[in-house]
Amino acid sequence: MKVAVVGATGLVGQTMLRVLEEKVAPQEPVELYPIATRRSAGKKVNFFGREYVVRDIKEGIPEVDFALFSAGAEASRMYAPAFVARGAVVIDNSSAYRMDPKVPLVVPQVNPKDAFNHSGIVANPNCSTIQMVMFLKPLLDAFGVEEVHVVTFQAVSGAGYKGLFALEAEEEGGFYDNTPFAKRIHRNVIPQIGEFVEGYSKEEWKMINETKKILHADVPVNPTTVRVPVKVGHSEAVHVLLGSAPPIEDVYKVLERFPGLVLLGEDYVTPADVEGRDEVFVGRLRFHPDNPRLLSAWVVADNLRRGAATNAVEIMQLLAGRT
Repeated sequence: MKVAVVGATGLVGQTMLRVLEEKVAPQEPVELYPIATRRSAGKKVNFFGREYVVRDIKEGIPEVDFALFSAGAEASRMYAPAFVARGAVVIDNSSAYRMDPKVPLVVPQVNPKDAFNHSGIVANPNCSTIQMVMFLKPLLDAFGVEEVHVVTFQAVSGAGYKGLFALEAEEEGGFYDNTPFAKRIHRNVIPQIGEFVEGYSKEEWKMINETKKILHADVPVNPTTVRVPVKVGHSEAVHVLLGSAPPIEDVYKVLERFPGLVLLGEDYVTPADVEGRDEVFVGRLRFHPDNPRLLSAWVVADNLRRGAATNAVEIMQLLAGRT
């Protein structure tokens, strides 16, 4: 299988290489093409025991089976069609194509059939959306979902290496000139991820719109997305108004059966507990004492793996018939 990783030197690109090493390369040979923009071209990456020099994307588009993109929306808009023209299926981790009606937005455990309705590009959802819809999907199918309220606690790695550098510089008493954050992040929380549009940040709009597209359901989502001084791992406090009032035991049953979820019941995990894992962890499950349809949960996942790289690689495996 010939696979290009575009943005191979970035934080998600590096994680894509690790996930490919773990999930694909042991089963079948992977002919890797690590690619980046000119700024990172010439750097070296390691993959499955071999060192590769990263190619400049402007040097030409290789013929590959799949191209995993994580180089930003501008690069995706500019170069993804060129890969498609050369016969590749592009799986794009940026926001460039997510809401394009002609491009499927896919979480393999949630809407796998959508992946096959592509014209060369499949979009990878936003990291915070992925873990939330994996929790919502079994609830929607079993009980119906009338509305969702969510507060996210998102790691700085969601902003790439710049996010990590900013936190590390501030922890040491300095300041990172290229910080992606609106305010100081060390010993602080910031209720803004992206610019505000009509009162909601861009990250919040992603959760509102992407959830409906993935679930094929007009579910109102009311999010507040918050950046926190954690390096890896997104957490979400999710409150779901169900269409019925099932016993908590029935909720446990449907969640336990859903692939990719780890049900913790009344227990919980933290971001530090899930780093390096591919599952979505659901804990602190409880119904509100005044409303037997209002279910709350604490949902945690590794944003670099489940929220980005792992989801992209699983889409590739789905399309290749390797699941």
